[in-house]
Amino acid sequence: MNIEEKNLAKSRELAAVEAAMWKEHNYYDQAESWLGEDYPVLIEPLIKDCDFSVVIDFAAGHGRNSNLLKEFATKIILVDIHQENIDYCKKRFAGDDKFEFLVNDGVTLKEIPDNSVTLVYSWDAMVHFDSDVVRSYISEFSRVLKPGGRGFCHHSNYDKAPGGWFQYNPHARNFMTANLFAHSCVKEGLKVLVSKVISWGKDDNFVQNIDGITLFEKPLS
Repeated sequence: MNIEEKNLAKSRELAAVEAAMWKEHNYYDQAESWLGEDYPVLIEPLIKDCDFSVVIDFAAGHGRNSNLLKEFATKIILVDIHQENIDYCKKRFAGDDKFEFLVNDGVTLKEIPDNSVTLVYSWDAMVHFDSDVVRSYISEFSRVLKPGGRGFCHHSNYDKAPGGWFQYNPHARNFMTANLFAHSCVKEGLKVLVSKVISWGKDDNFVQNIDGITLFEKPLS
């Protein structure tokens, strides 16, 4: 096993541990109603001009984002690390042939061909991901996107307690910043179109500016 394979294996193990808390979690039902408030303010202004021909709903949970995206998308590849979540979504969207479903390994999208996706979308998931896992996925986004395709990711902007366990941080935000996310995008050959820090949350213990949104594009050449 070479160094790259060892690093992937380590990240895969970490992703599995981090994701364990989200298996069949009641948070999915709680967050379903929030999306209707967030979409027109935080999401739609940035993705309205994207190509919705082939969309990845990444870390989809119980499909609340897919339920919204299906109104615009021609095809949706719904991706999650948990078989239980994919099974839930298969039942939820049964009979809708625009959906494909993928249980992935926590660090790659190896089942999805190169240059085949027009939009990668992730909302309210990557905020919990370790920075090594995030970097692995950004590399995969660069690979699967068609030239001119875009990615929209909601991620952490919490830079305290480096090396600490994410569940001890406010709102379980992992170590990441908007600048670090943008840096990783550029390193993987992506062009950052929008990088912004946002204040987002739904409870009385809300902490300002611990989230970020990045819109990026795969260059045409």
